[in-house]
Amino acid sequence: MAQSLSLQFRIPSSHSSTNLSSLSKPSLSSYNHNHPIKLIKKQLSIYASSSSDLNPESPSSQVLISDNGTGGDLVIPVTDNHPTTADSVIDVDAVTEAELKENGFRSTRRTKLVCTIGPATCGFEQLEALAVGGMNVARINMCHGTHEWHRRVIERVRRLNEEKGFAVAIMMDTEGSEIHMGDLGGASSAKAEDGEIWTFSVRAFDVPRPVRTINVNYDGFAEDVQVGDELLVDGGMVRFEVIEKIGPDVKCQCTDPGLLLPRANLTFWRDGSLVRERNAMLPTISSKDWLDIDFGIAEGVDFIAISFVKSAEVITHLKSYIAARSRSGDIAVIAKIESIDSLKNLEEIILASDGAMVARGDLGAQIPLEQVPSAQQRIVQLCRELNKPVIVASQLLESMIEYPTPTRAEVADVSEAVRQRADALMLSGESAMGQYPEKALAVLRSVSLRIERWWREEKHREAMELPNIASSFGDTISEEICNSAAKMANNLEVDALFVYAKTGHMASLLSRCRPDCPIFAFTTTTSVRRRLNLQWGLIPFRLNFSDDMESNLNRTFALLKARGMIKSGDLVIAVSDMLQSIQVMNVP
Repeated sequence: MAQSLSLQFRIPSSHSSTNLSSLSKPSLSSYNHNHPIKLIKKQLSIYASSSSDLNPESPSSQVLISDNGTGGDLVIPVTDNHPTTADSVIDVDAVTEAELKENGFRSTRRTKLVCTIGPATCGFEQLEALAVGGMNVARINMCHGTHEWHRRVIERVRRLNEEKGFAVAIMMDTEGSEIHMGDLGGASSAKAEDGEIWTFSVRAFDVPRPVRTINVNYDGFAEDVQVGDELLVDGGMVRFEVIEKIGPDVKCQCTDPGLLLPRANLTFWRDGSLVRERNAMLPTISSKDWLDIDFGIAEGVDFIAISFVKSAEVITHLKSYIAARSRSGDIAVIAKIESIDSLKNLEEIILASDGAMVARGDLGAQIPLEQVPSAQQRIVQLCRELNKPVIVASQLLESMIEYPTPTRAEVADVSEAVRQRADALMLSGESAMGQYPEKALAVLRSVSLRIERWWREEKHREAMELPNIASSFGDTISEEICNSAAKMANNLEVDALFVYAKTGHMASLLSRCRPDCPIFAFTTTTSVRRRLNLQWGLIPFRLNFSDDMESNLNRTFALLKARGMIKSGDLVIAVSDMLQSIQVMNVP
């Protein structure tokens, strides 16, 4: 029979006592009873107990469950204590299930992958190929396309999840109210060559518009720029010099050639400094953004990313708006850090948000290029400290828009983001309109796996001390449990951490610790499961469970063993937000 070691944090009564010497040693290869469990306050004690009845293979009935669209059904045993009900069904990501069966626990990728969906990847078959390739979150960019087009993409992603057994979340990214170009008259792109003269105008043109003419969305554009200013398109991917102003038209000469994309962001510099002027007074959320946000709420997206966030008040206001209008209230708000104002108010913005995105393209247009790497590291570290998921985005594999292999510098850039332990990496144009979206995703996946494996093989341990972030005594207990469980997992070299979390909070706390082993996060709702798919190291499952941890573990072991995802003898640590405890056990 299997044995478990249970360390439970409780408020002791006057007659309670602790007897660690009575514990029977579980079949662990290297368990150390001196492993530090940090006590939070004097009134906390550690209770230890042994359990020998975690045996899901006792005489049982059977339940038939779907194999999540991967072909066929599974008959699994269920103990007499658990009759055939929906409570005995577990939702598992099809790709993760296959990886665990084939390569075991340590093979799973910890860094999550976000793909921007565009013309190259909007079909059901293309979306399925991305999901099979490792896409965790599908991003829809409201700079492009109509609501109807985005609605079709959302429907296809949901169909993919339902029919094929995935848990792909949907992120809607707002356009923002910063200066940007128009839609290029319907063209997918335009090439600006060195020395060419282009006209940037606030006028509305009839179709066809004049050759080499671009609309600008900001009415004060011609008044704010001056002859001699440098105009940067899409964070500097193309550069122009202002040579003449004629009413609402601004004549510019191309100094750095490149590809112009529809709705690309525009910034202009004067004497080496960013020109802000009235541009800085534009609202963070435009009237179009509010319409898009209403659309996202109605469609029930999982995340809404807000562009050019200047202060925490914007995030707080939006979250209140969503809470008042969303049926479930389960939409998370991601703050895009891409401006000087964002960096000035970074900590308060991250605290107010549910996560952050390092939008390096636009950020690099507002601060000197050499400052972008240090800004990225600062944002990633602060998000980790404050327990907010962080996405590193923009130009990770830019060359793969046109070429089937990345540059070695791009691979090094991706590797650095993985080494910084960012939660997720994001493809933009590479997956939206590139020639090789699946290959670009495969590069992110393979590089992430290799760097993560190297990190574990070299026994790198976290040098960063995580600050206490709890706002209540109960949260402090949860935080200390997760910190201790992660340390134990590394020292004992366990196969997996199990966390039962209805809201996902304790799963997030475990992810923050970045343990060596994967984290199996069990939650009762599909929406929480999808949101957890953005966070580092979490493998989210949907499972109905009770407040009885012994019952939950019995059922979980039976379900996962039936699928071949775990086997007898695997060493796991289990924690829960219902019973504040740490349990160490071998799978029976």
